[in-house]
Amino acid sequence: MKGAQCSINPDVAAACLAFADAQKPAGYICIAPTIIPMIYGEAAQGTIGNDHGTAAAFNQLGGQHVDCPVEGIVFDERHKVLSTPAYMLAENISQAASGIEKLVERLLQLA
Repeated sequence: MKGAQCSINPDVAAACLAFADAQKPAGYICIAPTIIPMIYGEAAQGTIGNDHGTAAAFNQLGGQHVDCPVEGIVFDERHKVLSTPAYMLAENISQAASGIEKLVERLLQLA
């Protein structure tokens, strides 16, 4: 684990940046929200749940981590980006699905 020294696969970065540049809504699930600050810049909000180490790395990257339960979502209205912790907190597929389904439902409303 590289924490705040992590990098993004160039193809993934290009796809995510294209969405951000086009101001399209996007959803990040499980560990994926850790790249939100790298894509959307300073003060972008997101969640990985409530793991202090991962949240600290998120903040070190310039983001604003928001603690969130497994069934919740975080919506950064300015950047049109949604996130949910999924398996960062879930103990089973039903728990992960609760937040993922909310994220997808909200994403479809924004599209």
